[in-house]
Amino acid sequence: MCLNVVLKLPDLQAEKIICFSKEIAQGNDTHFVFDGENYHPHITLYSPEYPAKNFDEVMKTVESVSKNYTPIFCRVLGFAGSQGYIGLKIDMTNEVRKLHEELVTKLNPLREGHVREKYLADYQMNFSEEKKENIKKYGYPNSMSLYHLHLTVVRLQDEEKAAEIQKKLKPPVGDFIVSKLGVYKMGSHGTCKKLIMAFDLAAGKVV
Repeated sequence: MCLNVVLKLPDLQAEKIICFSKEIAQGNDTHFVFDGENYHPHITLYSPEYPAKNFDEVMKTVESVSKNYTPIFCRVLGFAGSQGYIGLKIDMTNEVRKLHEELVTKLNPLREGHVREKYLADYQMNFSEEKKENIKKYGYPNSMSLYHLHLTVVRLQDEEKAAEIQKKLKPPVGDFIVSKLGVYKMGSHGTCKKLIMAFDLAAGKVV
């Protein structure tokens, strides 16, 4: 059971990212395009795999953590991407790093050592030694000191073309505030396929 705990975008920013994703995709072969139905824009916080029996505990843990945080300001710094991904770089604040680390610390034991199949298949070829260690310890390569804040827009099949396109783009959104954590069912390429549950930051209210 692959779940992604994310900063859930406000509706306005999500709509703008979806439109932007579709615009870039026109005339290009893609791995995915955001549409708000099958592929949802998001800012990943932690996305490992859990045994199905721990689903309820994962939800309770995310709800509990959400009560410790107020809405989070996200400053857009420009574009950053690789391997065909085009995305926005978001400023890493102390508050976000603390949130990420608290989620990893509390959710990691619920993995019970599970690792996503794609990481096992690509294990020896596509990861640095640090990321391999993170996969072993946390089930997610970009955990803890390797965590970075980004908002993916689209992934093109042609990596060189994606890099060229990204150089010419302007961010479709400015700075914004996130007031909810979301838990999504994951798909391929790090996508969020379906919202399972969302929690208000500071309130822990299910919506």
